[in-house]
Formats: sequence, structure tokens, C-alpha cells
Amino acid sequence: MNALRPSPRECGLAFSGTPGATNSIVDVADVSVGYWDHDGLNAEGRPFRTGVTAILPMGDSTLLMSCPAAIHSQNGNGEMTGSHWIKDSGRLNSPVLITNTHAVGAAHEAAVNWMAQRYKDLFENDHFWAMPVVAETYDGFTNDILALQVRPEHARLALEQAWACAQRAHQLGKSPIAQGNCGGGMGMQTFGFKGGSGSSSRTIQLEGLQGTLGVFVQSNFGGRGQFCWRGQPLGRLWPQPSPFSQGMAETGSLITIVATDLPLDAKQLALVAGRVPMGVALLGGSAGNYSGEITLAFSTANAREARGVRRPGPLLHPVQALDESALDPVYEATIQVTEEAIMNALFAAQSMPTHKPQGTLHALDSNLFMALMREARPS
Repeated sequence: MNALRPSPRECGLAFSGTPGATNSIVDVADVSVGYWDHDGLNAEGRPFRTGVTAILPMGDSTLLMSCPAAIHSQNGNGEMTGSHWIKDSGRLNSPVLITNTHAVGAAHEAAVNWMAQRYKDLFENDHFWAMPVVAETYDGFTNDILALQVRPEHARLALEQAWACAQRAHQLGKSPIAQGNCGGGMGMQTFGFKGGSGSSSRTIQLEGLQGTLGVFVQSNFGGRGQFCWRGQPLGRLWPQPSPFSQGMAETGSLITIVATDLPLDAKQLALVAGRVPMGVALLGGSAGNYSGEITLAFSTANAREARGVRRPGPLLHPVQALDESALDPVYEATIQVTEEAIMNALFAAQSMPTHKPQGTLHALDSNLFMALMREARPS
């Protein structure tokens, strides 16, 4: 996760459920993740600490695939392009990119060009249209977001890395993904600590049917006083103040991507996505007015080839869907991985200078965290 910092599990925190091999979203078959990021200053000496995350739902498939999908908005102060078509069609037909608020346009342009080149015949001969998913959170506290420093070529590098990771997985198996200060999460904060990119997964056994559910978060939400763990108000006990604690409302956003290989239809995926806020609430998050909490959930089961207007494909599509009486373990897994993914982002992240206000956005001190937990629950 981050070779420089121990994970929550390595520090001794207990989480419910059984994780997959890498405890990340790539444990879901075919799903791959790629990053581009920059941590430093630009040519004018201004903060350039931002990035792009790319998620390929079907990895390096030579065909553009369409997956069942759904959107859930807990608080809509944020952007996720393509969401209207996902709501209406119940399907995802593109990569997923996550970046900063003012970089959505650059990432969107990159995704359109990348899709049109990667699936050239579909676009040139079948009139396929690209409405890629690009989501954002605000990193203007650590990054000069007004400089529009993310360009389409940067987002393309994240897409190409995700493609390369999918190809390596065929040869070498899945590897753990980087978390914390990486990709679109480079400049993000969580509960007044350095936040960023986080992920987790669970294996699910359902009467002989085994599946995997994984979550990826770009975590950038919450005020210091909200942060809690297992009911203990650690944020209020924390001796070190947040650089945003003086007269600033809780702000940021949380983008969550849920992936599973279980056969869920769009309606069921909407129900699953609606459980993500319960995992956020376990840590004290409240989806404040200035924070956009938006979730995309998709299933790699029942994926089918995307088609344009000239070749509409078969009239009927055979579909399997899990009986809804069996969804409870899926709901529980969603809550579990959401909580752990956010904690993974916090524990992996590293301290960073702030831009506005100037200072330091400190990483969560795992030793202090564990000491406060011991004081709150003496043995």
C-alpha cells in the first residue's frame, strides 16, 4: 500500500469481513487502476500537487464492454460526468477517471481521445459516442487549482498505466495498488489530515456462489472534530490542530467507485451504492453542504460488447441477477470496504505543504492514533 507507512491492519486495527488477495478494488476480476500525479512546484514556483486516477472496469479488453451500473448521490456538491446516461441506461460504457475539480475537462478530453483510438472501429464505423465518467474532488488547499495544471496528456498517462497494469496482471497476477498520495488523491485531505486514494475488498460466499466486492475512494472530506473510530471521538482528542480548523466549514468531497463480479443488475447496484454512506458515517462523516458524496457502482458480470447505432446487436440479452434475498452480505461488505478504504487512505498518506492557508497538512500519526485508542479503552 505504502512501503513507508504501516497499514491499519499492520497497526493492529480489526476490520470485519475477509479481504481479497490485495485488499483493493483490483481483486475484482478484470478491474485495473492507473495513476498520474505530480508533487512539487511548477515553473513559476507555485504548488503543483495533484493528479489523475484511471479505473478500467474490464481491464485491457480489446472490445469496449458495457457493464451494469448505478449512481448514488448522498450530497451532490460535486461532478461525475456521464451520470445521467448511467441512471437512464443502467450501464457503464467507459473508463472512470478521478481528478481535481478544475481538471474534469482535461480528463474528459483525454478519455474521449483514448477511447476513440483504442476502439477505433467502433467509433469510426459504428457511430459510437463517448460519454466517459470523470469525477472530482477539490484540492485547492494544497494545489494551485486555478492554474489548470492537469492537461489531457497527463490523464492519458493514467489510462495507459491502467491498461499496462491489466496486461501485467495476466502474466504475473494482481499486485497491490499504491494508496495515499497518488493519482487524483495526491493533494486531498480527510478529517483535517492528509487523505487521498484508498481501496479495500471483500470476498463474499453466497450458498456456493463466491464473489468479490471492491471499493476505491478519492477521500477528501470531513472536519477534524468529526473523526471517530469505533465510537471513540479521536478527532476531538487529537492534540494537533487541523490547518483548516479556524472558521472553515467541512468541505472537499468523497468519490467512491464500487466494483463487483457478482451478477447484480442496475437496480441492485443502486441499492449497493446507497450503503456507501453508512461506511462513511462509521468514521464520523456527515456529507456536509460543501462536500460532494457521489458513488458509482458497477458489476463485471453480465458485461456485453458496446455497440453504436449501425449494429444494435441482439434483440434479447440473457441476464442473470442475484436474488435480492441474498443481498444482505453484499450490503455488509460494501459498508466494510468503504470504512477500510478511507482508513487505508489516511494511514498511507504522507504530510504535504498547504497552499491556502499556508502551512502543513499533516498525515495521521498512526502511533498517536493507537495510543489514543488505548487511553480511550484501557485494558
